[in-house]
Amino acid sequence: MRHIISFSGGIASAITAIAAHERGADFELVFADTLIEDQDLYRFMIEVWAKLGYPRFHWLADGRNPWQVFEDIGMVGNSRIAPCSRILKTEMIKAHFAEHAAPDDVLVLGMDWSEMDRIERAQHNWQPRQVISLLNEWKVTRPTWPGILARYGITEPRLYPAGFPHNNCGGFCVRAGQTQFATLLERFPEVYAYHEAWQDAVMARNPKLKPFLRRKVDGVTT
Repeated sequence: MRHIISFSGGIASAITAIAAHERGADFELVFADTLIEDQDLYRFMIEVWAKLGYPRFHWLADGRNPWQVFEDIGMVGNSRIAPCSRILKTEMIKAHFAEHAAPDDVLVLGMDWSEMDRIERAQHNWQPRQVISLLNEWKVTRPTWPGILARYGITEPRLYPAGFPHNNCGGFCVRAGQTQFATLLERFPEVYAYHEAWQDAVMARNPKLKPFLRRKVDGVTT
């Protein structure tokens, strides 16, 4: 039985990989690239991968970014529905499993007890494939994570100290809401401008789609 770790580029999945390495588990890494990731995510992932002795690493990509997905399906994601995550991440990893995984291979999520709702949802959606959290099974708790990274000489991704709760999609996530977009505009205005440009281009070609990135200039929302 292999443990195939969904390696998102966040701290939790990195700690999962380190824990599997330290316990001598048979594991591989799989990453689904949305093509809008922060450049420091790639630094972090490759650094972790190298520190673990370069285990087998499957780097997947649909070839589209979320904006291209929104345009293709005629729908923009929102705080309740994220078709970009389903198409660019979940479906890519499921296709990888269908082609390469043995029946008893296990999908390992980089999540802990604080995300039990997501773990249970994944367990339901992936049936009959077994889905587990090694962080929960091995009781690798959050207070220990900074020390584990420090022991390996790995610096956390820059989005966390910049005020983001995750390291996904370069700080841009349709499910995270307006507070996150405000943080993105404040901390990384060039990234916000990149997404504004994509939004403008997609909306120009698809006027029925509704924009959600806005700015206030002199009290006026634009």
